[in-house]
Amino acid sequence: MFHANHILNDAKWIWPDPRKYLYNNYAWFRKDFELAVVPATVPFFITADKCYRLYVNGAYVCRGPARGYQDHWPFDEVDISRYLRVGANRVTVEAYTPGIGTFQYIHKSIAGMLCAADIGEVKIRSDLSWKMRRSTGHRVMTARYSVQLDFQEDFDAAVDGRDWIHAQTPPADAWSTEDNSWEAFSDDYEVPPHVGMVPGEITFGRPPWDTVEPRGIPHLADSFIAPVGITAHAVGKSGRDYKTRENISWGWIGEGKKVSAWDSGKDIAARSDNGWLEFELAPVGQGSFRAVTLDLGKIYYGHLEISAVGATGGEIIDFQYDQCLRDGKPAFIQPGNACNIALANRLHLAPGKTEHDFYHMLAFRNVTVIARDVTSLLKLKIRMREYGYPFSMQGVFECSDQTLNGIHAACRHTQKICSLDAYVDTPWREQAQWWGDARVQAWNTFYLDGDARLFARGIRSIAGQRTSHGLTYGHAPTIAYNCILPDFALTWIMTNWDYYWQTGEIDLFKEMLPVAEGIFSYFDSPRARGAHGLLRHDERFWYFGDWAPLYKGYGEPTLLNLYYLLALDAMAKMLRAAGLTDKALDFEKRLTEHTTLARKYFYNPETKLMFGGLEADGTPSGVESVHDQILALMLELVPEAEETMINEIVLPCLRGEEMTRAQPSAFWSAYMLTEMGRRGYRQECMDYIRRGWEPMLSTGTTWEIFTWNETNNHSCTHAWSAHPCYHLVNLLAGVRQTAPGWREVEIDPFFAPGIASVKAVIPAPRGKISVSWQLSSGKPKVDLDLPEDVKLAGR
Repeated sequence: MFHANHILNDAKWIWPDPRKYLYNNYAWFRKDFELAVVPATVPFFITADKCYRLYVNGAYVCRGPARGYQDHWPFDEVDISRYLRVGANRVTVEAYTPGIGTFQYIHKSIAGMLCAADIGEVKIRSDLSWKMRRSTGHRVMTARYSVQLDFQEDFDAAVDGRDWIHAQTPPADAWSTEDNSWEAFSDDYEVPPHVGMVPGEITFGRPPWDTVEPRGIPHLADSFIAPVGITAHAVGKSGRDYKTRENISWGWIGEGKKVSAWDSGKDIAARSDNGWLEFELAPVGQGSFRAVTLDLGKIYYGHLEISAVGATGGEIIDFQYDQCLRDGKPAFIQPGNACNIALANRLHLAPGKTEHDFYHMLAFRNVTVIARDVTSLLKLKIRMREYGYPFSMQGVFECSDQTLNGIHAACRHTQKICSLDAYVDTPWREQAQWWGDARVQAWNTFYLDGDARLFARGIRSIAGQRTSHGLTYGHAPTIAYNCILPDFALTWIMTNWDYYWQTGEIDLFKEMLPVAEGIFSYFDSPRARGAHGLLRHDERFWYFGDWAPLYKGYGEPTLLNLYYLLALDAMAKMLRAAGLTDKALDFEKRLTEHTTLARKYFYNPETKLMFGGLEADGTPSGVESVHDQILALMLELVPEAEETMINEIVLPCLRGEEMTRAQPSAFWSAYMLTEMGRRGYRQECMDYIRRGWEPMLSTGTTWEIFTWNETNNHSCTHAWSAHPCYHLVNLLAGVRQTAPGWREVEIDPFFAPGIASVKAVIPAPRGKISVSWQLSSGKPKVDLDLPEDVKLAGR
């Protein structure tokens, strides 16, 4: 909670002209001070709109904040005592605003940095006493990484270096002799021509930043990853526009496609040195390039750090980032496809030595380094600073089947790189907090780590952006006004239940109750209802359902209505848990009434199957789908038809049989596997997982769709399909939660044919739940370890 006496109230939001020309804008700040003594702890409070990187005395400290909304913008707290020293000290901040809205950020036509600290007698507050300026080395007009992300970086180290961050702090009396491009500002400040921007400060509490709040989750953890080696090499001619192109990636693709042959790069000596990959590039001359592709060994999320020695000045190094190149050689996505994906950066070298850290974080396993206009031997060192949510990953799944172990490891790694300041669909092209994805990711996390804080923050974050009709957005914060999904709004209600079920805590739901009621108010509105009183596909919004040929006409979809029943059920149960009995009775009444409608209009008693939906005129439409049958099974909507639904539609899907019915994607199959595993079809679920996920072992990650390749525009880093990480525990160890907060569990191991041993550990809120079994002389031996206050169901 933010208090009125917090020291940030005394700070000002500052920026070199915070309201003008903010497009793709990097701003640099520094504060110099002396200390007679260094306290044992020094809390430093900082934020920026959109983001910042903090350094103290040349050492990197952290970056932030978490994504948020300006009227209660998040701030960070970090202890900087270990970076300080007696004598002269310097705090430096790199801040950035894209100047536009994205799929993670809503721009409010203003930028600012805010910070404060009390260091003994020294009081640090962001104000016009800070030195600040805009970066002159960053080119403003560059292409975006994708439709969803910020801009490519094009930095000229000969114009504007980074010594202001990394150089050793000079003596205190040297500040007055430093370059005059850094100015401490006052009311009579005159703008130097080379700066071109009037400094600005904005009083704390002035809109759009009405107040600030703690981020509510830990800082991202970071570590260094060195590429494991070079996998490809080629030389070629640079295109005519290579020095001036705005889209670094698309220009390279045009050149790269003309390369007649890539060799393995084995003739380029590369070696690991103290966490870096070092290699040398021979000259190619003006107008030509030498390209090498590097492999990080896995897909990670972060940014590159580069050291280049031997430049004469003016050399250009481009960096093209790829999710994963399984044969190590560049593959080219057609420009304009995959949400205009264009992941690339550029660095212009200064004479002699250049050291540079790129700012924006991207996800990739392979990077192609394209060195242009090199006329003398160039020595390069490259590494990645990798970031992610600091999960401890205490959950364990191991068995005697190495394929299943590999699938679990791929799920685990994918969930890790999709957990940032929010659950993101993919760290590759979007980095958006899609909430249908996030529900599955939370389920994954409950078995991998148990930390529910990221999930709770996401629930609040999605609640923070709503339409005038009461609907939440499909992802948030965002400027994607075409991404309002009524089915994801229902999913959001169900995730409140998921949080309660996982933690046993009902207070978050009480906090979110007005938002949930607003969503249900939308579904009660005339535009949301069809002629039969059922929910209709409102053409103002995007009805998603799944990447599958479900009924999506502008009538009344079965799937949307069954989601609605699940949300009503969850709402009623949470209201009872919150002690709001009268409200619970109302929602139970709604549930009963809508269940009757669903049975009447979506169920075919002749086939004993659910059909896809009703057209506007009431005509049944759409193919039968696995989805509709699974939700009907979950709801126990038509008990007399369950055997038919399972045998005619669901089991053929699990067995991989040819079907004309709609089948679930890698994402939605989470629901199918959960329900069918619960019903005892564990071998069929195991076979389905093996068949669908074994191909994903080639990338070590889980895919957006079942059929990924390097150029088909889809992500191979989608955690919405990482759900086997918990299915494997449910299916083989037989662990199932049966009460809120894991107060009670069911243990029913499955001794699957061909598997000799299983070990599972679930980091539950009340302590670790451990189950293992192994076959000895054909007989199973089961070991179980439960926390004291976790009961076994039925005992």
